[in-house]
Amino acid sequence: MSKFVVYVQVEPYLKQWLTHSFGDPVEFPSSSNENAVLRRFLSKRPINNLPEQPGERDVAISIPYSKSKSPETYNFLNGHAKQALTESINDLFRINMWSDLGDLNDMSCKKMSAFRSWCEQQGIDIEYAETIRMKWYRMRKAYQEKGINLFNLKRCKKDDFS
Repeated sequence: MSKFVVYVQVEPYLKQWLTHSFGDPVEFPSSSNENAVLRRFLSKRPINNLPEQPGERDVAISIPYSKSKSPETYNFLNGHAKQALTESINDLFRINMWSDLGDLNDMSCKKMSAFRSWCEQQGIDIEYAETIRMKWYRMRKAYQEKGINLFNLKRCKKDDFS
């Protein structure tokens, strides 16, 4: 990684998760999809464009070293490139959340306790546990509406979820 960073605006719980999981500034694994997105969209800073100052919801992301795009020269992401990186980060978060939480029906505790516990393990303030719960339920519902039960790995009819 280089000493150069880009700033991307994310939700507060995502910022907490990112810095807990990848450090501050965030350093993604060298062969990660997130670094591939960075390398693909990094460009030279436009003339008269000053380096950005981070906002409260911004997270610093370390620019990976690349032979073809030196971070000293290629250290700028335009708005659409930042959106692409944010989408990649959101996907990674959802995969991590789903992988860790999975099917909460086989737990002997209340689901909200599981969400709070997961938040604490991931460095997320428990005030966001409800947000995480809603995200988990929305994901599950979206697949169920298409007849896909993520827990049993088989296709089901909508009536099977009533």
